[in-house]
Amino acid sequence: MKKLLFVFCFLLPAIGFSQANIRISIDNQEDGTFYFCKYIGAKTFVLDTLMSKNGMIQYKSKTKLPEGIYLIKNDKNYPVTEVLVAKKQRFTVKINDIDNWSTYKVKGCAKETKIYYQLMAKVHETEANIAALESEEGYHPENWKKVDSLKKDLDNFEESLRINKKDAFINTVISSLKRHGMHDYWDDFPLNDARVITYPLIENKLETYFDNLYDDANQINAEIDTLIAKAGDCVAVRDYLLWFFYIKYFNPKYMNLDDVYIHIVDDYFMQLDLPNVTSSMLNIMADRASYLENLKIGAKLPEIGDMYSIEASYIAVVFYDKSCQKCAKEGRILEETHERHPEMVIFPVEINSTDINNLLSKYDIQNTPMIYILDKDKHIIAKRIKAEQVELILNMD
Repeated sequence: MKKLLFVFCFLLPAIGFSQANIRISIDNQEDGTFYFCKYIGAKTFVLDTLMSKNGMIQYKSKTKLPEGIYLIKNDKNYPVTEVLVAKKQRFTVKINDIDNWSTYKVKGCAKETKIYYQLMAKVHETEANIAALESEEGYHPENWKKVDSLKKDLDNFEESLRINKKDAFINTVISSLKRHGMHDYWDDFPLNDARVITYPLIENKLETYFDNLYDDANQINAEIDTLIAKAGDCVAVRDYLLWFFYIKYFNPKYMNLDDVYIHIVDDYFMQLDLPNVTSSMLNIMADRASYLENLKIGAKLPEIGDMYSIEASYIAVVFYDKSCQKCAKEGRILEETHERHPEMVIFPVEINSTDINNLLSKYDIQNTPMIYILDKDKHIIAKRIKAEQVELILNMD
């Protein structure tokens, strides 16, 4: 009995012990409701609602948090501050000025969290100095030397913050911050580490990189394949990348990139067993990819009504809805274009008919108005454009 009592007393302090106990104290911060959020790329999701007391915000949990960078928001959904959470999750962050990273002080055994705030302070200070120098380059062309020096100094500082610890999260963050040109943009970015999707940098880099690629579907597909390969066995990053590309190229910025969507669906979504992707979702994706094969630039638009009987140098096929005010406005612009270019015939198609579902899918109508420009042989030369762009297409062709 004494032995049992001793064991019970020994374990008693551990009952209710918090594996995660993160306290954020912010000077001059009014008490109220706050939200403890996780990132998935640039998007945030609320994990817990917190109430501050005497300026102290506290997150407690009996289980550890996954390593990552977390965000504190106020009751107006406005970001307040970030906190890096590594393996050590019992610490206090004392903040004098939330806009000044150098005022963030960490108490407790949280070395990586301390380093993160040092890193952010240096990054923001350097970026501000670089921006000031670059704004004056018109008057001081030699400023590029100072900018180059600041970048090298920042790189050296970041490297000095690395710790000799296997799989340290702060080392992953430092690697992801490496700055490169387009030719080696992803060389140091650790796409095989699931923790890179716990902060917005990956999404910002993806947007920047792919927005600066040429509007060539083959090149974009090759770059997508390269990044998926870099993720390796890291399923979390692979799936994040696939959904990012799927959303980005569902309605691409350029009209000749349908092959990117088709590639993502046919070669990834249809081949992999992805979580939360149902068979009905896959069927919808596959059907759209199939329809897009017939709607690519240069393809002959599937016949609708008596469109094939029209003889004209150009045909503007306009899918519209009578209740759509934007459709009426675009229609007026098209009529004005037709007056200047009588060689173009307008072929309107109302979509609020009994055949609406077939029309929406068969002609990939995501919104109205949807405009296709065809040549005399009914081949697509432009699509998903605004009415004011039609004249430019006619003048270029």
